[in-house]
Amino acid sequence: MNLMNLMVPKFKSIHHLLIILSILWIGTFYIQERFITYNTITKCNWPNLSQSVSSQSQSESSLPSPSRANILLIADPQLIDQHTYPGRNKLLLKLSQHTVDIYLKKNYKYLLQHLQPNYVIFLGDLLDNGRGSDDSYFKSQYNRFNKIFYNNYNKRYVQNTNWFTNLPGNHDIGFGDLINTNTRQRFIEHFGDQQIKTINGADLIMLDTPSLSSSNEAINAKSKEFLISNFQNQPKTNHRILLSHVPLYRDPETSCGLYRETKKFDVLGHGYQYQNSLKPDISKYLLDLVQPDLIFSGDDHDYCDVNHHITDGEHEQNFREITVKSISLAMGIKYPAVQLLSYTDEEATFNYDSEICYLQTPYWNIIHYVFMSIISVLMILWWNVKQKPSRFTYTSLLPIYSHSTVNIPFESHSKKIHRFLKEQDEEEKTELIDSPTSSSLSSTTYTLPNTKISSIPKYTFTQTNHSKLSTTFKNSKLGKVYILNKRRMFTFMKRWNLFSFGKNILVLGGIVIAIYYIGFCLTL
Repeated sequence: MNLMNLMVPKFKSIHHLLIILSILWIGTFYIQERFITYNTITKCNWPNLSQSVSSQSQSESSLPSPSRANILLIADPQLIDQHTYPGRNKLLLKLSQHTVDIYLKKNYKYLLQHLQPNYVIFLGDLLDNGRGSDDSYFKSQYNRFNKIFYNNYNKRYVQNTNWFTNLPGNHDIGFGDLINTNTRQRFIEHFGDQQIKTINGADLIMLDTPSLSSSNEAINAKSKEFLISNFQNQPKTNHRILLSHVPLYRDPETSCGLYRETKKFDVLGHGYQYQNSLKPDISKYLLDLVQPDLIFSGDDHDYCDVNHHITDGEHEQNFREITVKSISLAMGIKYPAVQLLSYTDEEATFNYDSEICYLQTPYWNIIHYVFMSIISVLMILWWNVKQKPSRFTYTSLLPIYSHSTVNIPFESHSKKIHRFLKEQDEEEKTELIDSPTSSSLSSTTYTLPNTKISSIPKYTFTQTNHSKLSTTFKNSKLGKVYILNKRRMFTFMKRWNLFSFGKNILVLGGIVIAIYYIGFCLTL
């Protein structure tokens, strides 16, 4: 018994092997698409909030403890399209979109299932090219977004009640002076307008900072009016959480903390339809006017936790800002994540905490699928080679030489037999010619009358220029080489049972695709 028999079980037929491989694929898909995804998210939990003195006294006196709000913050899903990868062919683009959408959908599903947040808030850049798409394409991408994040959960989460998408990003409406007001209005009609939502004793201020960054009054007027009417000369009665797609300006040398992947935040970076941070004067204006207790932003795709320091005479204020990681695997980061925010409704101090929540590491599932594909191909190849036709197991003893065909190399003993038979034929012909009976036979030979034989009409011949060219090619040196290699390839594939191998690979491929799509995509 050789090593292969020890390592590989005996299969009665190829069908048994295909069944075993299909079961292995089901297990692989379950582990990668369900178990690891959910297991990764179960490591995330809402922060433990420290109780204040007043809360402890309430607990000791058996009074109701302060209520708690758990908010899931999601940044930059930025659903990819042809704008993301210009020039990519349609098939590859569809495959990329499918990969990203399934990643978002399964992680979002298990986030809601495990964490059960009270509120879900998106921090902008919902689509990759909302700003440049026509109405028809925008509608299709809007439906695509809802299919991933809303349609399956709209009984529990209601838009503008406990599920918010009304924070525009630069990929949604543009940035600054390049914003098209019609595009912005379309975003508002579908995703919602900037607003203040009071949740559990805190005001969540959802501000359109891309429009605020414009120097064009026709674009920035609405955001300025929103700020003035709600905060200028208005007393601060609740804790305030400022939500902005674009991060506020900070010192370029400021550290973003341990959770950031890249070394530094490129504060001054800017380009067509984007700016990495708000201008210093706008940032200071917001901090002075809004006086937020906490700030959350997106846009950068990577994590950043900083404190903004403002000194007014002898009075110094600190404002904490957390830039949330992108939830998408296609935004240039290795470890996508979301942000968890918890706080209570105590009046004296803002009792809150926020934690990062990492999602399943991208592309490891694809690596496993490639590995599993290689194993499947090798197993099926091994089976088919093992089952190769018996006529190829032994070398043929008969010569296969013919003057009318391309010379195919013989094996040594076949050549000897061919030579022997040829010599025998030549000896018989010589004896027949030298024999006396041959002349007598020729004298009595009957001859046909000398009649004219009518020619066969030319129209009975169907030879065409194409067949002439084909014949010419076959008789040429290049044609003979082509035919020789073609026959060698055909013989090789028949010898090693590769035609059956290809057929079995196609069958297993169809089964695997059906298992993945029906069992692990449609069921999300």
